[in-house]
Amino acid sequence: MDKFIIEKTIKKIQGRSIFLIGMMGCGKSQTGPILARLLSYKYIDLDTLIERLANKTINQIFIDSGEEEFRELETNCLKETIKIPSLVISTGGGIVTTPQNWGILRQGIVIWLDVDKNIVIERLKDDLENRPLLQEGNLNNLYTNILKSRKNLYSQADLRIEVNNENLEEVSEKIIYAIHEKTNN
Repeated sequence: MDKFIIEKTIKKIQGRSIFLIGMMGCGKSQTGPILARLLSYKYIDLDTLIERLANKTINQIFIDSGEEEFRELETNCLKETIKIPSLVISTGGGIVTTPQNWGILRQGIVIWLDVDKNIVIERLKDDLENRPLLQEGNLNNLYTNILKSRKNLYSQADLRIEVNNENLEEVSEKIIYAIHEKTNN
């Protein structure tokens, strides 16, 4: 990737944090560290942070306390991350469902990783034990219903990055180019 574009993008965004949003399995946690490295930013996976603070897995939080308690923890962690400049933050797929979170997300640059449903379903098949919202019923139907309920929320992102079969480096570069284009207009 052209170093000039990276340097110009870094200068333009002036330390604003970048939030990666999108459906579970879209690659936020894998893309985030690479994007952070390219931008010379630090990286935080919000779900990992929540797990560390709660001292239990996301799945266990859902089992023990329910989704509402998890969403509260998620919002509290999000509030803390925005205090630190120059971060790439991978969020959980449902972060967009809490209206209060948008006030925090809007302080950074919100990037929606929009991946073809069939690719994501294939990725999720082997990870269902870590996906509390996908454990009861048909994976395809559950995923489709969740996506349908969130798509309008995801579309409120600053940028939508369509991801097909690109590797993580290519997705990260796509994000940087999109930010570069948007900040040059």
